[in-house]
Amino acid sequence: MAIRHYVLLATDGFICLPNGPDLCSNTPNPCTSADNPCTDPQCPCSEDRKKVYVFSFIGGLYKVIDEGNVQYENPELNWKDSRKWQDLFNLRGTGTIPAPMIWGEVGDRIYITLINLGMKCRPDLMDPHTVHLHGAHVATQLDGFPEASFAVPMWMKPTEEPPNATYFFEPEHPGTQMYHCHVEASEHVQMGMYGALVVYPSKKSLEKAGITQDQKGRWYLHREHQCQIPITATNRNFAYNDINTYFDKEYVMLLSDIDSVWHDAVWKPDPNNPFNAVNFKPDYWLVNGRAFPDTLLPHPQTPSSGSNSNLTQINYESYVHISTNEKFLLRMINLGYQVVPWHIHGWHFTVVGKDAHPSPFLKIATKLNYLERNDPMGYIDDMDYMDNMEQMDHELQNMGFTATIGSGETYDLLLIAEDKRPVYRKYIVKGEDSIQDKIPSLCSQLADMEVADIPTEPVNCPNYNTVNYIDICQGNQGDDKFFPQFYPAHNHDDYKVTNNGVYPGGQLIFIQTDAPKNVMKMTLQ
Repeated sequence: MAIRHYVLLATDGFICLPNGPDLCSNTPNPCTSADNPCTDPQCPCSEDRKKVYVFSFIGGLYKVIDEGNVQYENPELNWKDSRKWQDLFNLRGTGTIPAPMIWGEVGDRIYITLINLGMKCRPDLMDPHTVHLHGAHVATQLDGFPEASFAVPMWMKPTEEPPNATYFFEPEHPGTQMYHCHVEASEHVQMGMYGALVVYPSKKSLEKAGITQDQKGRWYLHREHQCQIPITATNRNFAYNDINTYFDKEYVMLLSDIDSVWHDAVWKPDPNNPFNAVNFKPDYWLVNGRAFPDTLLPHPQTPSSGSNSNLTQINYESYVHISTNEKFLLRMINLGYQVVPWHIHGWHFTVVGKDAHPSPFLKIATKLNYLERNDPMGYIDDMDYMDNMEQMDHELQNMGFTATIGSGETYDLLLIAEDKRPVYRKYIVKGEDSIQDKIPSLCSQLADMEVADIPTEPVNCPNYNTVNYIDICQGNQGDDKFFPQFYPAHNHDDYKVTNNGVYPGGQLIFIQTDAPKNVMKMTLQ
């Protein structure tokens, strides 16, 4: 059990959204010292980007107390130190979205101190703010719904300690959740006051479910060795207290939408023509606060390499990069105002959780799997089953290739990056088949069309350390150049895969799959 103390500061700011799909030209144009982002329509965005006014939470993890040891992750957030007041006050206007990631383990004590800095570009707005832990089990007074609890007023004088309130949350179960401001929620959520909240199982909660790890790192379920789980795994490699929710990598996909007309109306209101929320019509759709092609780039909120695990455990990266045969978890969160049919190419997913609760199909499928293998007549009782549970692979699972995610819902989608080479590699390179009229290889078909290679180029810009293109048809055909492979995932309301109507854009990401680890090269048989 650890104490994790976060400090959130409410303010305003701007984000720059791409108006087209050309990543190479969509570069930010930071303000100069003479520029004023509140008045200059081009600052801090370049001409090919849309400048959008937002409200947000900034700040993050202040300190962690674990087994009596205090680790100050960001001492600059110490609002009790009068020497920090002016610096904190000067953060007005630096907001971006999404809000900082909040995470903990079952049994941790999570504190969130909220300070309302006020709005730099709309100082006339005296809005209070709250923190609503969406889906958390908290008392009414801590719920952040101001009509039933309280709200934090704006900090007026940097020479005085800021008004503040500290929320408390003790996670009872793992899962994917979210948080947002609940003051004038129709506007403040749309303006960007939201972030992800993730709770991991603790070692203790896993042990209660019969999942243990010995001193050599080996994992067991009810005393049965689980060889499929590596010794490098920790309790934070499980989505829930269930052996079947193990993953190698995880990614948060926080989905939201923006009506830029609404945002412009908040930034520069017209008293004669106020915006009516019922006219909501989004023109940008975001993943972790960014629209494609920005979703391919490193996320600006990701801590630098070398930071400790309190800061690097989880982040907002949206470019999924995995190795073949790895299991990866997509933590889907919808904080937009529209339903998102999230579609994944390449594989079917298993829904292992929804709204921070494990799928009931996990235990049902595991039990049926054991009964079919070991007790076809159904004579075994539950105690014997619990002592001999095997890894789930039964067909009765909640699976799919599109998850329909409503506003305020979360889904935990588990996928396995299966090796596609046995099915596709020979056809792509050699065209081998037993049918009477042999179909030539895909590479030779492309050559006949004078297409040099498969033109898959998620990122092919100088100075970006990502990927460029697939070269499976280049060079010696005996070399295995099947990898990398790229699979998109996107909103299947395909007009939402645009930026203000320009395709591609919006809620679109890429999944890069590399060769299996330690098997970087194979020859064709």
